[in-house]
Order: sequence, then structure tokens, then C-alpha cells
Amino acid sequence: MNVNGVVLLLVACACALPAAEGDLKPDPKPLEIGANPDIADVVKMVSDLGSPDNAVRETAAKALTKGLDEQIKKSPKEYMKALAGELNGADAGPREAASKTLGTLFGDLKKANDKLYAEMIEKINAPEPKDREMVRGKLVGLLNTVIEANVIDKLVEDLASPDAAVTAAAAKKLKDFGADSANALVNALDDERAAVKKGAAEVLKAMGPAAKEVASDLAFLLDNDDKGTRRLAASVLENLGPDAEDAIDDLVGYLDNDEKVVRRLAAGVLKKIGPAVKSATSDLVDLLTNDDKNVRNLAADILLGLGKDAKEGAEALVDIIADENNEPDSRERAAQILGSIGPGAKDVLEKLKKHTEEENSGVKEAVAEAIKKIEAK
Repeated sequence: MNVNGVVLLLVACACALPAAEGDLKPDPKPLEIGANPDIADVVKMVSDLGSPDNAVRETAAKALTKGLDEQIKKSPKEYMKALAGELNGADAGPREAASKTLGTLFGDLKKANDKLYAEMIEKINAPEPKDREMVRGKLVGLLNTVIEANVIDKLVEDLASPDAAVTAAAAKKLKDFGADSANALVNALDDERAAVKKGAAEVLKAMGPAAKEVASDLAFLLDNDDKGTRRLAASVLENLGPDAEDAIDDLVGYLDNDEKVVRRLAAGVLKKIGPAVKSATSDLVDLLTNDDKNVRNLAADILLGLGKDAKEGAEALVDIIADENNEPDSRERAAQILGSIGPGAKDVLEKLKKHTEEENSGVKEAVAEAIKKIEAK
């Protein structure tokens, strides 16, 4: 929802509120204000929205539409904090007016966090100042989240602007938001507009480690129907390198994907992640006996790249060599990986020596070479 939509929601919903009893009494002469209302003006206008007089309500609504629109554009966070600050007031009238304004403006918070929203509504007019202060702190945090989401969505749209200055400014602001804008940028990678896709990828790369929170979401896009989206997601993950470790399991799962390009992209990212991929050693070793030779080779290349960090797979690698039902290339690659592990595979050395007289020359040579590397000091 953009800023205009938020303001219109405030006006439409607030106009429907019944007049408050007691302290909240609308003035029959509505306040006329300019484009920059202070908090007292806003409280007065919100009170007028509950007036039984149509003219009073309409004038207040128009003033709010104009005034809040400009003020929110100018300084959304500061303005909302000021309005939320009225929740601490001793006077029930302004306090209720502020709570109605905030509750109307961000009614959709209930969908995001029903339990917290209910807690806020219960305590928003609490007689104890400490209770009001508690809910004020939580409310301001949620308000800022909603405001930022609206701003971020608008900035993502600006990535499609033909004006280079607008695009550059949007990219900088999105980068400054850091992890808060990451989810929106990942979604933008699947946008049908090439400029938005490319711009989102560039911002995510510029963000560096701040984008690691969305590593798994990026990995999900490697299987997207759009080739451009897949390629851009992979490039962001490669840029993250070791910081993309949360996506390791998803990436290993893609190594036996039906599409060759998806397998290749996943393998490329895993190599960039580096030593952290050792957590998936067991799964990678299992892929060495996959029916597809391309899959076997991808897994083997990654394990070879791990070197000594793949040592937990040593026992399973010897078992692959021992099983003559496995493809010769699987057995040979298993021996090569043991050699890359080096002295770290010494616990399986004796078992490996039982295969020095293999009939297949490739396997035999790989076993002999592996033994040399394991015994090396």
C-alpha cells in the first residue's frame, strides 16, 4: 500500500467511527490547517472525524488527507512516533484520538501479528502510564515496519524508471535499508521487467552479508521458469559466498534436478560457498552413485574442492570403491576424493589397500595415488 493509500484508509475508516463519549468532544467549528500539522492539530482533526455534524467530519477529513499526506512523505517515522507518543498522555481525549488514528491507519497490523495487536488494543488506553509506555514502544516498532515496507515497495518500482538518477537513488536507499529490503528485492528478481530484475540483483550484491538472511529464498529461485531470474539469483548467491551457507541443503538438492542448467548453477554456488559445504558431505557422497553421470561428476567436483574438509565421508567413499556394481567412474572418483582428503583419511587406509589390484585400470591407478597422498607426511 503506498502513502496515498494509507492516508485514504485512515480517512475512510476513521470517518465511520462513532463519536467518543466523555473527553472526546468535537468542536462544531472544524480546524483549518496547512500542509504541516503538528500533533495537537492532528488530535483535534481526529476528534472532528467523530462529529455527528457531516460538515465538520468532511472538513476534518479533507484537512487530514492533505496534511497527513504531506507530513508522512516528509518524515514518516518521526511523525508516527510523535503520534504514538500521545498514548502516554494523562488526558483520555487526546489519548483516545491518537489510538483511533493509529489503529485505523495500521489496522492491517492485526493480520501480521494478531496476538500482539490484541495486546496493544487492550492496553492502549490503560490507566497505568507504564502499561501505555510498553504498548507505545511495541506499536512504534510495528508502525515503522509498515511504513518501511511501503517505502521499499515504491523504491523497487523506481528501479524500472527510465531516469538513471531516479534508479540510482532508489538503489542507494534500498541498499541502506539492508536486510529490511532483502525480501522485497528477492521477489523483484521474478519481476517481468528486466530493469527491475537487474536492479534488484545489483542491490542485493552491493548489500553484501546483509543479504544472507534471504539465501534460502534465492536458492528457491534457481528452479524458476525464467532463465534470467535463475541466473541472477545464482549470481547473488555466488557473490555471498560463505555467507550463503543457509542455502546449502537446498543447493545440494538441486544437483540432481531434471534441468542441466539448474544443476550447474547450484554446483557453481556450492563451490563459492567453500568449506561450509562439508556439512553436506554425506549427501554429496550419495550422489556419486547417481544414475546420471553428470550428477556424479558435479558431486565429485565439489567434494574434490573440499579436500580435507570432506574427511567425514571417507568410510562411505571406500564402500563405493568396494562395490563392483557401481559404475567405474564412480569408484574412480571416490578414490580421487580420498586422495584429496589426504592424511585425514588414514582411518580407512587399510581398507583402501585391499583394492590395489582392481581390474579396472582407472580405479586401480586412482587407488594407488590415493594411498600415496594419505600416507604422505
